[in-house]
Amino acid sequence: MKNTQNIQAWEALVLTVKTGNISQTALLMGLDISKVSRLIAGLEEELGYPLLIKTKRPFKPTKKCEAIVDVADPLIKGFKQLEDYSKGVAKRSIFRIASPIEIAQEFYSEKLIAYSRTHPQINFEIVPEAEVEKLLTDEVDIIVANKRPTDESNLVIRPYMETSTPVLCSPEYLRRYGVPKTPADLSKHTGLLLKTATHAPTRFLYFRGMESELLKWKTLFLTHDQLTIKRLLLNHQGISPDLYFAHVLEELKNGDLIPILPGWERKPWQMSLITRQDKDIENAELRNFVLWWARSEGASAQERVIKGRGIIEDAYKRANDIISELD
Repeated sequence: MKNTQNIQAWEALVLTVKTGNISQTALLMGLDISKVSRLIAGLEEELGYPLLIKTKRPFKPTKKCEAIVDVADPLIKGFKQLEDYSKGVAKRSIFRIASPIEIAQEFYSEKLIAYSRTHPQINFEIVPEAEVEKLLTDEVDIIVANKRPTDESNLVIRPYMETSTPVLCSPEYLRRYGVPKTPADLSKHTGLLLKTATHAPTRFLYFRGMESELLKWKTLFLTHDQLTIKRLLLNHQGISPDLYFAHVLEELKNGDLIPILPGWERKPWQMSLITRQDKDIENAELRNFVLWWARSEGASAQERVIKGRGIIEDAYKRANDIISELD
């Protein structure tokens, strides 16, 4: 059989492009290193051009090889699934996703169900937010994180959004308790702050790169759930710098909530999907799903940011009118 007709040869090439290392490919495929080298060399000989740049480590694909891998990767996955189905042993996988619960509720639970319908061998379980240690101990498969971990060893991090959010409250709250004009004035008000396993309550605000003094509050309420903060804001119970604006776009449009302290915002959320590197390399289904999700949610998040910033600008104008009346 020609190498170009051998699915194992194409799998060896695709894995080597991903790992950059023939030894790692051999380990993943359960083959001798020499066997993997012969498979890839055979492809290069039959095609008539090099596929890997081997003068540097890790190996890099040539331009022609990149185009081949884009086509070969999903085909290999499909052939492997067909082999399983033909043997009657098609496996079902459950990907455990540690995520802020309100993000799952608001933005992507239905997307995951839709993905399962088109990939029936894959199911999902949403679990509470978790630190990266749970990835390393195999307690979860994917983490949706709002900041990059300090130690990125054995992790694959795929950023998909970065955005900040303004300080929010209701107009009625301002009527009842007065208008803070500076971050220091928040010491006279009730703060509604987010505290989770991976997120400490906001301690500073930023204006064009300038950091405020340490935030102080007259009264403090902490919760792990942004939708609880949303409900409390709408009930005129406090002020929050910790509510992602995409949760309240309609409320900002209709004036139920307004941004205050113009220009002052919390440190940006840096959203990313995190997997364990060795599992990401070994498990094609996991890797392909996370790549799809990062692209899909990245596009959706960008739309929310563009739409949201326009709504926030209009909301600031509305807030100025309300504050002028109260002054």
